[in-house]
Amino acid sequence: MHRLARAVVAVVALSSLSAFATEPDAVPLKEAKPVEQLKADGRPVLEVAFVLDTTGSMGGLLEGAKQKIWSIASRMASGKPTPRIRVGLVAYRDRTDEYVTKTFDLSEDLDAVYANLRGFQAGGGGDTPEHVGKGLADAVDKMSWTTQGRVARMIFLVGDAPSQHYNDGFDAPTWAKKAIERGIVVNTIRCGGDPNTEREFLALAHMADGTYASIGQTGGMVAVATPYDAEMAKLNAKLADASMYAGGRAARDEGRAAALELKAMPAPAAADRIAFASKTGAAMGALGGGGRAGGGLFDLAAEPARLDSLKKEELPDELQKLSPEERRAAVEKVAKERKALEAQLAKLAKERDGWLAKNAETKKDSFDEKVFDSVKARAKTAGVAY
Repeated sequence: MHRLARAVVAVVALSSLSAFATEPDAVPLKEAKPVEQLKADGRPVLEVAFVLDTTGSMGGLLEGAKQKIWSIASRMASGKPTPRIRVGLVAYRDRTDEYVTKTFDLSEDLDAVYANLRGFQAGGGGDTPEHVGKGLADAVDKMSWTTQGRVARMIFLVGDAPSQHYNDGFDAPTWAKKAIERGIVVNTIRCGGDPNTEREFLALAHMADGTYASIGQTGGMVAVATPYDAEMAKLNAKLADASMYAGGRAARDEGRAAALELKAMPAPAAADRIAFASKTGAAMGALGGGGRAGGGLFDLAAEPARLDSLKKEELPDELQKLSPEERRAAVEKVAKERKALEAQLAKLAKERDGWLAKNAETKKDSFDEKVFDSVKARAKTAGVAY
């Protein structure tokens, strides 16, 4: 659509939505709640919340997003200076569906984000409008947005249907305005060709200083295979095995489950994950991407110095029957293997990035490209350049 035509559409959409924006709210709007700030380390922070329509027609987009989330994160991490990255998720449907929203807070633990995204399944819907406003409200009000330091805050609202309007305090225009009042930009991505969705999403982006994009129904995402993926996948599996999970019994079980998830990751996604870790300094093992610490869980192979502080029942099963000297030798051996694997993977990740820069064709109308274009533009406000 021509730029002037889009501007006209946005103005018309703003006027058509104004009635909903000025309706009295059935429930009072909450003020931004205080949040625990990130530990200051001088690095800029990029915070992105994806608000995703998860009704039945969005299946293709969701599956593509699962494949591309690590690629998006890796590209975000390529900024200078290297930013800290926090990602949150909101799945939304409507009142007549299995749920209205599911919300996962902003986190640097991108392994957990990936696991949560994999749990999103398309279903329900059928009556076209969805509760867009509730999804947007959850992103604005339930996320622990950073409020200090160099930070760029972004929401990506992604869907193929316009809002279902209820007099419940969750109309989309109100929450788009609340977002920008709190320094959170709202970018919108319309999937498919519904004109009502285009009008509304254009208006919402305009209200919250964001960008609007329109993409195909399935998102147009294609996993790019490289000559490095097979070797990186092989080393990735070895890395998953080069771990010694310590903590309570439940925590150790969680660690082993995380290792299985890592080994089962598709090769391109695993390679993108390694590339992200090599750029940000995150651990490459199964507890990387920010480092899960549920129930005191940690990996002795990554933190061998913590061995002497553990009780016997907190040790990995394979160490409990050994003497203190044998335990130390076993941990040092696995830690050495792990360090060598990480060095190999970091080298391959750098070579793979170079190959992609020269050989990969970008689809400018794909979901991941639209997201990165908006991130790149907004990141400048936090002092991050690409």
